[in-house]
Amino acid sequence: MSNFNDLHNDVLSLKNDKNAKFASTILKTKLNVLGLYTKDIKLLIKKYIDIDISTFNLNESYEINLLYFSIGLKQIKNFDEQVEFLKTNAYLIDSWAITDSTYQYLKVADFFEALPIIKEFISSDKEFLVRYGYLMLFNYLKDEKYFNEITALFKNSDYFYVQMVEARVLSYLFVYFPEKSYEFLVSSKLSKTIKKMTIQKAIDSFRVSVETKEKLKAYRKELKSNNF
Repeated sequence: MSNFNDLHNDVLSLKNDKNAKFASTILKTKLNVLGLYTKDIKLLIKKYIDIDISTFNLNESYEINLLYFSIGLKQIKNFDEQVEFLKTNAYLIDSWAITDSTYQYLKVADFFEALPIIKEFISSDKEFLVRYGYLMLFNYLKDEKYFNEITALFKNSDYFYVQMVEARVLSYLFVYFPEKSYEFLVSSKLSKTIKKMTIQKAIDSFRVSVETKEKLKAYRKELKSNNF
């Protein structure tokens, strides 16, 4: 079995100071950033997929923590056990990039199987568990029969990175169900901040129609003129 010293040496050999400086401004992590490229992280995950993650020297760098979550989730074959892993280790996440890089490793299938966990995460007081909850919804956005259940999950949050992911998920709904999504956005009690973020992301999307974008721009003007 691979050992942590080997992985650690590989990580250090791939560090890139120039990329680390840029990445630090994006990742917003308190951890040291070594600047490894995504392609290198993926190769390390594959190479060390059988490593004992309990040997990791955590919080040494952002990349080590990312590898810990990536390999840990991939090693676990059961969704419920993955959920427990995330709940146990949530305190180690201080960057949106860890959630966004690893949520696709969650072994969710049936929407109603995942829904109780999604609700639990969204109701958490831990910012990045909440973000995981919303990210899991990407598995189900294309199926209109889940539209009402999905939109009912959205609530106002003081966490910036939760607001951002809510807007991202909602903007994707405009790709698949523009009319229903517009009606939801206008009638919802979501904050003006989340609504404006959603509108901007939908407008920036190449997959949202010009007609829908014009409606959203008009609604954004209405939001700006209303003090609520």
